[in-house]
Amino acid sequence: MASIERFDAILIGSGQAANPLASAMAEAGRTVALVERDHVGGTCINTGCTPTKTMVASARVAYLARRGADYGVEATNLRIDMEQIRSRKRKIVASFRGGIEERFETNDKIEFVHGEGTFVDARTIRVVTQRGERLLSADSIFLDTGQRNTIPAIEGIEEIPYLDNSSVIELSEVPGHLVILGGGYIGVE
Repeated sequence: MASIERFDAILIGSGQAANPLASAMAEAGRTVALVERDHVGGTCINTGCTPTKTMVASARVAYLARRGADYGVEATNLRIDMEQIRSRKRKIVASFRGGIEERFETNDKIEFVHGEGTFVDARTIRVVTQRGERLLSADSIFLDTGQRNTIPAIEGIEEIPYLDNSSVIELSEVPGHLVILGGGYIGVE
């Protein structure tokens, strides 16, 4: 059995709440373990706000270019390059992730643990990493586990290709039409 590693606080998930909380705790001299099973930054940076706003900016430029004649600007042969749009989006997301990771790497009070955490008891977390298992303990444990998609119980939905917030931002072409189910902030965006 792995020995228990002691921290002042454990944060499970690295979204918009956990990252500043980890930094604030570290600045106050507390040791922090930040556990993340996927990418740092949570939904906003990886599959929500950042990538969608980046793609919306490209859409806005296309819209303005198409309306150029209304402003005395001729924009002929306008073409949407989805691969370039996705590439730009991926670079921006990677840059945001990299900035967060760098802040963690340079702070000796924060230990980033890449793996999936589960509770062993009220103050102990088991984290399964690529290198094995770690047991982490703290008096304060915070959960910032992020957003999960819920596919609505609509008859026949399993029989059609549908998109979610992760797959829609990876489309290789602009869809001719799109129906959005749900009015949450990600669906609306």
